[in-house]
Amino acid sequence: MTGLSRRGFSALLGASAITSLSLPSISASHKAELPDSRNARVVIVGGGWSGLSIANYIKNENEKIDVVLVERRTSFFSLPLSNLFIGGLMTQAQLTHRFENAAKLSGYVYFNASMTELDRSKRRIETNKGWIGYDSLVLAPGVDYDYSSFGVKDPKAVAELKSNFPAGFVSVEEQLKIKKQLANFEKGVFVLTAPPGIYRCAASPYERACLIAATFKQRKIKGKVVLIDSREEPAVNGEGFLTAFEELYGDTIEYMNSTGIEGIDPHTKVIKTDFDDIKFDGGAIYPRTRAAGMIERFGLSDPASPQKEAKIDPFNYNFVEDKHVYVTGDCRPMPFSKSASVANSEAKHVAKVISARLQGREAKWVTPESVCYSMVNTQPQEAILSRSFYRFDEKSKQWAFDPKSKPYNTRSETFGKETFNWGKDHFRELFG
Repeated sequence: MTGLSRRGFSALLGASAITSLSLPSISASHKAELPDSRNARVVIVGGGWSGLSIANYIKNENEKIDVVLVERRTSFFSLPLSNLFIGGLMTQAQLTHRFENAAKLSGYVYFNASMTELDRSKRRIETNKGWIGYDSLVLAPGVDYDYSSFGVKDPKAVAELKSNFPAGFVSVEEQLKIKKQLANFEKGVFVLTAPPGIYRCAASPYERACLIAATFKQRKIKGKVVLIDSREEPAVNGEGFLTAFEELYGDTIEYMNSTGIEGIDPHTKVIKTDFDDIKFDGGAIYPRTRAAGMIERFGLSDPASPQKEAKIDPFNYNFVEDKHVYVTGDCRPMPFSKSASVANSEAKHVAKVISARLQGREAKWVTPESVCYSMVNTQPQEAILSRSFYRFDEKSKQWAFDPKSKPYNTRSETFGKETFNWGKDHFRELFG
């Protein structure tokens, strides 16, 4: 069992795959209506880049394994590449796909439901459509936002920020709100933030600043894009982004580096920093992220993790107390980029681990690969690139970049074309 207290039931956090609460022991009235299987069953909760990729790769490893993807949505919208949607370079339709198409292509079962409870002793999850037994369980529920990292703790203020100035890294609805803001924006300050800690795609806030600034230039908007960052320089491709800021958007982007945010008033539209107060007219405010609330609620989080990430074996991704439960994607604690490319790359390894263990074997750890294209110009379409690999130092017990990691900071149209091709190739692999 998860050992969750009754008091803990009230702490359901954010937009994860959980939609309702239940008692700590599963007392489902019925078994979920799924095809019977004589083989091992792997249940995957969460249909983001991590969950979808794992489902696909497990079937590639061993087509006899019964794979069930539990996902509450009917359509997938790719948040990776969505800056291109905000910048007018891709359509919503190009980033939207059906989960049922992915399941049909790879030969697994897509179960449209929400997970509500976990019983590790019985190896069962509860959903709003019945319980499901598993031999291996993968939780990939994504992230929640932590607005307290920006000094915002009042629930009404948090709700107002989410509604009016959404970060845009959890749902398509947030993306549409940002897109609408820009369509109606006439003048003033459009504020962006680069959150502290490890967050979804290290390059995203800086790429977004470039694409919104490009929109300002194209529409001749008398305004400024202000990007607030606690770091001294961009988290990745610092040289490439800073060069783009200066050469392409010198009069449009103001990069406020080494600046901490102490509070935000969404009603008066004022951000209080450790240096000055900033009045803004629109924005996409991206706070620190944390693992989806279900990880903590089910007793899987590491109390030492400031972002409430799962306590897992970093080489095999299973919860330290249970080799049948794996946590991947945004909820894992290793300091790798939390990008789509890393989620997809990690998925190959996790699929091998699960497949091997179901056969009584173990799989050797392989470094994930981060391939991050960032569009910094729209006329012409030019991008920069970061390619990273990782290693673990046994002496220091610390993670570090592998020496073969390399940034490509010179913007080029070739990288621009590869940005779109990366998306097309991965969408084709997952959805056909």
